[in-house]
Amino acid sequence: MMRVQDDLRRAVGALLDGGQDGLDEHEDLLLLGLDSIRIMSLIGTLRHSGVRLRFDELVDNPTLAAWWALVEARRGSLAPPVAPAGAAPAPAAPFELTPVQHAYWIGREADQELGGVGCHFYAEFDGRAVQPARLEQAVLGLQRRHAQLRARFLEDGTQLVDADGSWTSLTVHDARGGADEVLASVRDALSHRRLDVAAGQVFDVQLALRDGDATRLYISVDLLVADVKSIQIFLRDLAQLYEGEAPKPLDYGFADYLQERGAHAEALAEARDYWLARLPTLPGGPELPLARDPREAGRPQFRRREHLLGAVAWQRFAGQARRHGVTPAMALAAAFTEVLAAWSATPHFLLNLPVFDRHSTRPEVEHMVADFTNLILLEVDARGQAGFAERAVALQARFRADISHAEYSGIDVLRKLAARDGGRVAAPVVFACNLSGGDLVDPLFQRSLGRPAWGISQTPQVWLDHQVTELDGGVHLNWDAVEDLFPAGVLDAMFSTYCGLLARLTEGDWSLPALAGVVPPAAQRLVRERVNATAAPQSAYLLHQAFFEQAAREPARTALLWGESGSMNYGELALRARRIAAHLRRHGLQPGQTVALTLPKGPEQIAAVLGVLWAGGVYVPVGIDQPAARG
Repeated sequence: MMRVQDDLRRAVGALLDGGQDGLDEHEDLLLLGLDSIRIMSLIGTLRHSGVRLRFDELVDNPTLAAWWALVEARRGSLAPPVAPAGAAPAPAAPFELTPVQHAYWIGREADQELGGVGCHFYAEFDGRAVQPARLEQAVLGLQRRHAQLRARFLEDGTQLVDADGSWTSLTVHDARGGADEVLASVRDALSHRRLDVAAGQVFDVQLALRDGDATRLYISVDLLVADVKSIQIFLRDLAQLYEGEAPKPLDYGFADYLQERGAHAEALAEARDYWLARLPTLPGGPELPLARDPREAGRPQFRRREHLLGAVAWQRFAGQARRHGVTPAMALAAAFTEVLAAWSATPHFLLNLPVFDRHSTRPEVEHMVADFTNLILLEVDARGQAGFAERAVALQARFRADISHAEYSGIDVLRKLAARDGGRVAAPVVFACNLSGGDLVDPLFQRSLGRPAWGISQTPQVWLDHQVTELDGGVHLNWDAVEDLFPAGVLDAMFSTYCGLLARLTEGDWSLPALAGVVPPAAQRLVRERVNATAAPQSAYLLHQAFFEQAAREPARTALLWGESGSMNYGELALRARRIAAHLRRHGLQPGQTVALTLPKGPEQIAAVLGVLWAGGVYVPVGIDQPAARG
């Protein structure tokens, strides 16, 4: 028992960044700052040693004494993980994408809804006297150190790490002499780019020289190869290499990690059952006011709104949260969902939560650049007039239950929901919170290479992405959104309301409803009234009636044109439709019954639609490219 106590005390002390000394076995570890990311890391470490514990079991009684008892009772309770079939990947062998990587890889294609963009981190840093030659050598060293920075993403949906990466030299822009147009041109070219990951272009670093000794550093990373902690590691290691420090070599890669971690069959089955049981009642995403259909929006262009909740205000907010039994991160999530609910047509929706699922199975894992992300679809129910604290506690309880079943990826749940809802994106609003790793940009980087000056992120199939990171003792709050998707003024009003709500919550009464007394701006109310004014005369015509009347009046008139010379007149089309209708009736079609149509776009599809309607049926279009599983 003593060894269990010592090992667990050391592990928890390391996660709290304060060592093990002084940790009382009955202290509430959540109040000491142990958050969900650190707890997930501990769970991964324990599972690797054969101890299976769920997230909710740990947070229900968050003391060392309770955890010692749980670990002692469960030791040896977990069978070894089931590794993927086949031998471990050879150093130069392709290996499978994670579910999240696969979703990013598919979503970047131009034929996807809100596709045509990579999942992309972009940031600019303003510094002094950055030396191009030293920076170039540092970037090359960084590429050698981290295998995923040498990865290529292949057509068959696998990834391959090359011996040499695709980044070979530093691009330097001359913006001296007040050449602001150079800086603007570089930002336009880099900020929304889609890196060529098939050719191994997964990151880029460029530099601009400005007047005096001022410099601007540009960094792009495709998030196929990095999560938020990896961005911290990327920046930290780059600064160390620039300063001539040599981080300890990494002889362990992401392929090794995936192979060793595998999946625990029992935990996976339990998690699958949990999510499949909830699937019928899960809602869709927030029904926010949109200016256009996302399917018709083309390649998305993201714009950032940002706010710094300073150190004093953040400490007050975090203290309020803890006094009400809520973690600061979950209190921020609750505030975000209150604003979403105020603008959504329904206050019952799903929020997309990335979980940084990095399991510390070996010491090297904590220093690797790779994408360890998993997703959880958090059900938000903001119906009724409950106080903010009550809502936040309920949201936290749902999160803890969900994250305890994270072995079944949120990507798999999204696919099930897409099959249920006709292929629509089910969770296009994201809350990405990273409050456990310190500032995103560490002090050494800021001294050596520059302070953050500007940034943006983009993610395919996402409408709005809210990111939370630590900065100078406070929290930096970003909203990156597809600007043209929303009516003018909507995002500004939502963001202003959110920032105002956080300010009130630092001192206010959490027993009251979050947005009590807060009404949307007058312009927003007018938009709602106009959109909801749906009264109009109703037509007595059926969908197909006008077509057949036209066919009777002018049968020789051209109805369809296709290809180079294809054409069909109204009479021919009506005859085809009636023949299809007669065939359906002979086979027992009754009025109001549904008929699935799976045909490529063309005259046959149109004739089939009209035939089903003429027979009194209801047609259900099914895309010819739909996976068989959706049947």
